[in-house]
This record gives sequence, C-alpha cells and structure tokens, in this order.
Amino acid sequence: MAPINAYNNKCRENKGMSGIDRRSLMLSVVGAAIGIPSDRAQAAPTGYPDNYRQIIADAEREGSLLIYSIMSPENWRPVIEGFNKLYPKIKIETLDLPASRESFERYLAERSTNSRTCDLIATADPGGWIDFQKRGEILEYVSPESKAWPDWSKPFPGVYTVSSDPMALIWNNSLVPEAKRPKTLADFVALATANERAWRNRITSYGVHQTTFGYGINYAFVKKHGEKAWDWFAQLAKLTPRFERSGGPMTEKVTSGEYTMGWFVSAITFWPRLNDPARARILGWSFIEDGQPVVLRGVAIPKGSRNINAAKLMIDYIISEDGQRAFGRGGLTPARPGIKPGDGIRHTYSSIAEAVGEQNICYIGYDPDAVRDYDAFVARWKKTFNVA
Repeated sequence: MAPINAYNNKCRENKGMSGIDRRSLMLSVVGAAIGIPSDRAQAAPTGYPDNYRQIIADAEREGSLLIYSIMSPENWRPVIEGFNKLYPKIKIETLDLPASRESFERYLAERSTNSRTCDLIATADPGGWIDFQKRGEILEYVSPESKAWPDWSKPFPGVYTVSSDPMALIWNNSLVPEAKRPKTLADFVALATANERAWRNRITSYGVHQTTFGYGINYAFVKKHGEKAWDWFAQLAKLTPRFERSGGPMTEKVTSGEYTMGWFVSAITFWPRLNDPARARILGWSFIEDGQPVVLRGVAIPKGSRNINAAKLMIDYIISEDGQRAFGRGGLTPARPGIKPGDGIRHTYSSIAEAVGEQNICYIGYDPDAVRDYDAFVARWKKTFNVA
C-alpha cells in the first residue's frame, strides 16, 4: 500500500492542480512504476528507431561507462564533452593504456576472473581485433549510424572505426632544401641515399621489431608494392636508421635536428605541434602519394561489458557526424566519409583520399594474412635493416 499512499499524499499536496494536471501526474507515477518512459524522457536522435528511448533510459540507469583505449585524455576530451551534452547522467572514465594490444590483454585477464572490466574498447591493433573476434568476445551491435559507413570501416559485426589516421613523411626544413622535399617514398629514398654519408644515423621510423603498430604499417606498404618496397627499405638501411617506438620522439628529434627526416610517422602526433608557430617554421611534412598508409582504429563493445546500453550510446555518438568532428578536434582523423576539414580539424579521410587518390591508400586494417605472415616478415625486415 505504501506506493498508493504516497501517491494520495502527493495528490493532496497538489489539490489545487487541474484534473488534467492530476491525470498527468498519475500517468507519470504509474508509468515510472512499470518502466514506461515518460514524455520527459531523453529524446532519441533524429532518424533513430522508436525503441532508442528505452536504450537511453537503460543507459542512464547504468550511469557510467569505462573505456580502454590508446588515446590520450586530450583526444577524448571533445568527445566526452559532446556526449555529456546529450547524456549528462552518464559518467565517462577512460583508461589510456600504453600499448595497442594491452586493451585486449587487460580485458581478457579481468574477464577470466569475473572482475570489473571495461564497457568499450577503442584501439589500433588489427591482429588484436582479429583474435578478439575469433574468441567470440565482440557484441554484435548494429548501430543506427552503421548505414552511413563503407564496408572497409566495419570489418566484423559490432566493430566500427574511430578514426583513419595517416602515416606521413616529415623533415627539418632547415636541413632539407625546399626544392627537394619529398612527396612519395620514392622521393624520400632518393633524397636520403643522395645524402647517405651526411645523414647516416639521422633518419627515423617505427621499428617493426619493436611494435605491432610499426609492423602493421610496413606490412600494408609491402603488400601494395611487393619487392619494390623491400628494395626501398634496403636502400634506406644503408643510412643505418634509428628506430623509435612512438611518433613523439621522432617528431621531437626531427624538430631539434638530431634527425633530418622520418618516414611512416604518425601524423596525429606531429600535427598538434604545428599549432606552435616556431615549430611550424621548422617542421615540414607530406602525405605519401605512392602509397599512403592509414591506420584504422577500431571500437567495439566486449561481451563482458556491464554497462552495455551506455556503451551503445557512446559507439553511436563516436561514429555520428558530431562524434567524428569531436574526435577531429581532439587530434584524430575523422573516418566517416563526407566530413571536411575545418573548425579545428586539420584533415579527414575524405581530404586524404582527395590529396593522394583513394586508390593509393594502404589500409592498415584487418588482414588475416598479416597475422599469418608475422614471423617471416619481421625476420626479413630485421635482416634488411641489420637489427637484432
């Protein structure tokens, strides 16, 4: 009887209300009691299915969302701000891990002990995603935004693309004459070998022997160019390149002049540094017109998620136009076709394709051959560059 008495007391407190107002109050109380969203429930985005309001209501009851990723707080900040304008009742926490494979490893360890784990994974590790899909750990969620995306961006049911981040050529403007600045890897190799003696130990890239990230870039490029790519690598090996694990040290050492140039450098690492006018005068860069590597960052809901509805809302926001623009302002490269640069976004998938030609893009995606060929490829790469 307690709920009915509470309702009667509420009606007495509001005895001055009209009959219509009292009826509205009664419907609101009864609706809440049986789980029907009231007219004041959060509205679904335009064009979403009718049942989406229930997903929102369930997500708000969950109240939180934990994300494992390899993106920094600055990458996430505009996304979380935009998401919370829509869904202020959901608290977002991101755990930004140091290596792309670690998101999966941490999740699987926690899942095996039934511990609290993440609700969403966002990382750039094609091999990791392939293994995760084989394990059956991906929730096959069909987003209302899915139809706006091409097939290459949806490799497995439930996996979507966060961003399409290009690898680029970079150089120190004071050390590389303007007329000789490269636009292709062929140009880069020719310039490097022409300065072999002076630039020995002064060019850089990711070490395939050090990171799966570097492996994916090199594998995709070799798959496009075959033995020609290996020939280019052999010529670069004559300069004894110094390899790094991440784009930050490459960019800093090219800017200081310790390195003259770098190839296959993550653009999202150095683009933010160009906002500093002093750095922008020193640091030059180009897309790679004879084979532009583009890293596809995946996002999906793992089956161990405890806040599945909140995770659905976040995926839908991430791959919406607004969410893609938010990630662009956070320094990533929006992958959704049709989004143009501007409003703090330096480049997008569409602008990259326009610059180099879509046929020249090397997708660092979800190629099962890359898993099969890993050991043999790394062994040949190490021999080519004479590294242990």
